[in-house]
Amino acid sequence: MKMNSSKMLFYITMSMGILMTISSNNWIMVWCGLEMSLISFIPLMINKLLISSESTMKYFIVQSISSSMLMLSMLIMIMKGDYNYDYMLTTSLLVKMGVAPFHNWVLTVIEGLDLFVMIILLTMNKVAPITLLSYLMKSTMIIIFMTMLIGAMLGLNQNSIKKLIGYSSIFNMGMILSVIKLNFMWMLYIAVYSILLLMLFVIIKTMKVNFVNQMVFSEMLSNKMLLWITMLSMGGVPPLMGFSIKYLVMLYMIKMKFFTMIIFMVMVSLMTMFFYLRMMFMSIMNNSMMSKIKLFNLNELSTGLMMINLMSMPVMLMVKTYMV
Repeated sequence: MKMNSSKMLFYITMSMGILMTISSNNWIMVWCGLEMSLISFIPLMINKLLISSESTMKYFIVQSISSSMLMLSMLIMIMKGDYNYDYMLTTSLLVKMGVAPFHNWVLTVIEGLDLFVMIILLTMNKVAPITLLSYLMKSTMIIIFMTMLIGAMLGLNQNSIKKLIGYSSIFNMGMILSVIKLNFMWMLYIAVYSILLLMLFVIIKTMKVNFVNQMVFSEMLSNKMLLWITMLSMGGVPPLMGFSIKYLVMLYMIKMKFFTMIIFMVMVSLMTMFFYLRMMFMSIMNNSMMSKIKLFNLNELSTGLMMINLMSMPVMLMVKTYMV
């Protein structure tokens, strides 16, 4: 990805907008921070793809509507009356986060983005609305169930890697919403998920693939094995990094006695594991023209990322001991 001074400026101002939102103590500054991050992110979405202008326009319209709803709910909030503003406020933040049933804009927007900008959209841009939602006392149990189910089920029939990552993000947003009252927990979750997505970005960029069925033609076996490990980690297989965050979420659910939620999480996690592994069956399970013995000639990138995935589990368990 080429970086120039304009892009650096937009990344910095976007980060400043997010920091302004999460550190403000009044709603007007919160709104200003959201608009600042929005207006800085839009130029970053432009690329050589023909569909990028359409994605940019859709993103701008959706975010403008949700910001208008946020401002309207703030105005109703300061009117001293018996008004039910919190539903509109919660809805506007859920639209900004892109969770079900407000998830369709995410899938249409990410198709026109570069992979790195898409990862920023699915991780960093969600921090501000999640922080605001954690301030509210509204129960989002139905939204959590719906988000996880839609993210798991609709990803089963996808061939586009970008859409698979999009549905994976929707599913993980459900996991984050379930622990939204514990600030340290959801911050840790989104940080680990961002690391996993960055690993996936590096691998896909190296393999130069956009669709699942193109993985058959990639002959870099070390990258295929690295992708296999990363997919297992995102699916939550022990002892990899992705398992540790789901394990912490499960512990919190047990502590809160949400046993139905735990059973549901395990079931839909298996469904997401299916479409993660489907990405690999197209490449590893087919005959490769490369000799299998070359698997052991791993490059530095493969070795480094594998070590991060395998060695972070003890660190996460140490974090858990401090939390209890």
